Amino acid sequence: MLRKVERSVLSKLEVNSRQPLSKIGKKIGRSQQQISYTVNSLIEKGFIQNFETIIDYSKFNIINFRVFFKLSYVSEKKFDELLSYLISDTRTSYLVRCGGRYDLICTFLTTNPSRFNKALKNFIVEFPKQVQNYNVLTTIVVRWFGRKYISGSMYDQIIIGGDRKTEIINPISEKFDDIDMKILNELSKDGRKSSVKIAEMLSVTPKTIMQRIKKLRNEKIILGFKPVLNSREMGYISNLLLIKYHNIAPEMENDMVNYLKVHPNVVSIVKTLGEWDIEIKIETSDTMEFRKVEIEIRQKFTLLIQQIESIPLYKIHKSNYFPEFLIKDQF
Repeated sequence: MLRKVERSVLSKLEVNSRQPLSKIGKKIGRSQQQISYTVNSLIEKGFIQNFETIIDYSKFNIINFRVFFKLSYVSEKKFDELLSYLISDTRTSYLVRCGGRYDLICTFLTTNPSRFNKALKNFIVEFPKQVQNYNVLTTIVVRWFGRKYISGSMYDQIIIGGDRKTEIINPISEKFDDIDMKILNELSKDGRKSSVKIAEMLSVTPKTIMQRIKKLRNEKIILGFKPVLNSREMGYISNLLLIKYHNIAPEMENDMVNYLKVHPNVVSIVKTLGEWDIEIKIETSDTMEFRKVEIEIRQKFTLLIQQIESIPLYKIHKSNYFPEFLIKDQF
């Protein structure tokens, strides 16, 4: 379980993982050395897997497809090969091992359905004996609410995609060039990678990197910096609730979204198109608490919910919001 200082540090990292550790120390009344020790300890314990950069891929005119895979077990070696294939694919964004009627959930970032279909078929051809079946959903909008059960307070909501007015950006343009793309690529792998290190890699000055990052944040390309947490190592369990609506009334859906936004155990939601209408990510201390949250949602929105299914999440193998294939294709 989390110690008090670990909880305090994680709550600040959830707000902005890229902020200086000295700044976190001042906010919680600890020295920079104590904060550094705590962060390193959280990493060594496996509580923090990585630091990710939340990038609004929709501004590149990118579509997010979510694939739920049911696999046949062949061997541990072959399964590791399958994971390595998906992790290294520049079109995959998120990969998590799960339970229930699925074994893996993988998201693909692509420019159009045809490109996605080719990537999916190539994967199936590579592992024909392991892929039993799969279910595809199209992501409409992702809303990140944060881990309120850790901090005890609300976070600013982060929204990726959706039907809000956005400027579609050409990766090669006067105001958005290859340096910006490469910065995004590096930050997507490690949200705390220093400007000095990135500058050395790109042969520019650290000041240039800092100015570019500031510009990317102002233009809402970068939406935030967050820790990728292993909730099970911290003593919590993580589940997805998949919900199919019965009556799709906008006001009823808005009521549910507003309810979920403030719920302490709801980390994020994804509105989708396909077999399910919405995914709700829930983190709780144990199975009983999760069941309680599920029953609350069922009872409160019984007129909206036609079908509901829970999927336990075990381990995140990849989390990257940047469409890396744009780098490979363009440069």
